[in-house]
Amino acid sequence: MHRLSSELSAGLFMILMLLMISGCATLGVQPQNKAEVVMKSGDLVHLFYGGSKEASAVFCPGETVKVYRQESRKRLRYIEQGMVEITRVIDENYVEGKVVEGNVKPGYFARKGSLGCLVTTPQPADIQN
Repeated sequence: MHRLSSELSAGLFMILMLLMISGCATLGVQPQNKAEVVMKSGDLVHLFYGGSKEASAVFCPGETVKVYRQESRKRLRYIEQGMVEITRVIDENYVEGKVVEGNVKPGYFARKGSLGCLVTTPQPADIQN
């Protein structure tokens, strides 16, 4: 009887191990969904202008600038996506703006004349109420 019980326990243990291993093997590498950030009207954005004196004179509070996405097929072109109103200067490299029209994504460019700023998302510590 004792021998039957230990054989049954060993057999049950082997079955459980096989189930666990096969369960792990079926999981494999799961596809990762990449979240896409889209800022809509009323959302805050940061514009990086990199300390350029010319850009700091153009991208100042109260100004409204158009935002474009860059597309390069045969040649580089800019496609308008929306507008951002500059609300404040953050530091010597960034200004803050509010989307007033369209959909804006990080990596787009805010342009006025020949000058441009890179659109980025604000960090929670940078947002003022």
